[in-house]
Amino acid sequence: MAKCRSCTGLPVVFLISSILLLSSCGGGTQGSQPPQVEQTPPPNNLTGVLMWKGDSSGKGLFAGETTLTTADVNVNQFGRIASFKTDGLLMAQPLYIHQLDMVQGGTHNVIILATENDTVYAIDADNPGTTPLWQRGYLDSTKGITPAPDTSKAIGGQVGITGTPFLDSKTATLYFVTAISNNGAIQHWLRSIDVRTGQDVGAGSVQVQASVAGDGKSSVNGQIAFDPTVELQRFALNQVNGSILVGWGSFSDWNVYHGWLMAFDPTSLALQAVFNPTTQYQAVDDANGPSDHGGGGSLWAAGAGPAIDAQGNIYVNTANGSFNADSGGNNYGDTMLRLNFLGNSFQVMDYFTPSSKACMDFDDLELGAGGVALLPSDFTNGTNLAVALTKEGRIYLVNTSNMGKFNSASDQVIQEFMVGDQTCSESLSGETEGPGWNRLYGNASYWNGNIYAGASSLPLRQYQFQNGVLNQSPIASSPTAYGLRGANTVVSANGTQNGIVWANEKQVTGTGVLHAYDATNVSTELWNSAMNQGRDALGEGIAFSVPVVADGKVIVTYDTRVGIFGELQ
Repeated sequence: MAKCRSCTGLPVVFLISSILLLSSCGGGTQGSQPPQVEQTPPPNNLTGVLMWKGDSSGKGLFAGETTLTTADVNVNQFGRIASFKTDGLLMAQPLYIHQLDMVQGGTHNVIILATENDTVYAIDADNPGTTPLWQRGYLDSTKGITPAPDTSKAIGGQVGITGTPFLDSKTATLYFVTAISNNGAIQHWLRSIDVRTGQDVGAGSVQVQASVAGDGKSSVNGQIAFDPTVELQRFALNQVNGSILVGWGSFSDWNVYHGWLMAFDPTSLALQAVFNPTTQYQAVDDANGPSDHGGGGSLWAAGAGPAIDAQGNIYVNTANGSFNADSGGNNYGDTMLRLNFLGNSFQVMDYFTPSSKACMDFDDLELGAGGVALLPSDFTNGTNLAVALTKEGRIYLVNTSNMGKFNSASDQVIQEFMVGDQTCSESLSGETEGPGWNRLYGNASYWNGNIYAGASSLPLRQYQFQNGVLNQSPIASSPTAYGLRGANTVVSANGTQNGIVWANEKQVTGTGVLHAYDATNVSTELWNSAMNQGRDALGEGIAFSVPVVADGKVIVTYDTRVGIFGELQ
């Protein structure tokens, strides 16, 4: 029998049924602050990489890179130019701010790092070996404030800041979530600080507590409460209509959990709305783990966050969990959702659930192992498409205007095909982990009519749009295969020129390797960090770590360090 795993009728509206907002004062959870400096009005607009993969499309394209070229990225001219060591594991993607006025301390290119030890750093990207521009810690062992324990041991023993923060370009406010143990009580806190100083902005901190109506798993008196002991805030943060979006999943499918998406007021941090994709009890379900029969539906996506289109529609993929939306219910396990945020509620506007949903759930081949990448319409015959990847190793192209809902006979989508070599079968009984399986995680990356997908134990593959859909035969593959978590990719380019695919890998041995490929043909590897190990080698790799490209620099995390790569002098 399959183990417990993560994560209708329309419309469905989800309202907040219980809210408790607590200030961090007096509880010891605020932590030390940088020295007070005089606050000045924020700049008009910050630029750089201010969120996961750079923008709300999730497609991983840094299209304004004018320094790095395919001719210059090679072992003789490109390599590690600096590194910085932090106090904890770096699961969250770094952020990068171009020419940030630090109020007191001048103007710098700044890298923001957040650790599993609940510390945030601002370091000088051009001189990272110096003292941090500021750092902010949220722990105090003398008052019993420590990182939350990692129940599943999936994060390295302790949990602090896991989801990638979001930086508001207009207000210079950085938002992130810390998980802490407050004298043994596990708590999640949403934080807001000025990225120029590290000091609190607005409310500064608020403890996350919420519930929704429902009779699904863990329901008490018709309410399902957010349980901080079983929820992992791995989903990257984002913003829609000015509100901050935060999502939660599970600790490697441990115990009874649900997916959660919450919206917060950016100034007061007041909780505005809550969405839970699995609120109804189901007597009959696809699996029988602790979170089945009315549970699951995690939002984790290997670190991706919600994608948001120009109209403010929110796109998320849920992981393994209960599903009954095809019969008018409110359970949406293994589903791509299009949500509308109405200010005090989320509304399901459309959805797509694979016809193989039952098999995916049974064998832990979830849709929710990755997020949604929204594509430009220039190579899609004008159709707005969303791309999703699954642990089965399958690609889905979904029309965002008509997502197809659920059809047990065949999926009503634009296109689907396998990248991997194995397909779902209930005879597998959940044994789909390891080198014999070709799982896909995170988001596919896009550039100039090409999609890049790196399944585990397979080479990175390049697919090209032809007549509005993808040619299912890859036009190129990387020279080597990837480890058990596949390739996590982004693309840098100067418009349609000098496209480079940057792929981060955690090898089977545990070592991290950063690769660079010609984006016109990924069979040409330009460089990797193992070519000159004395200069460029990474240490222990981080699964799902995403590279950042900005101002001629490539920034990647490994273990407790960040490496900065660029042109050698």
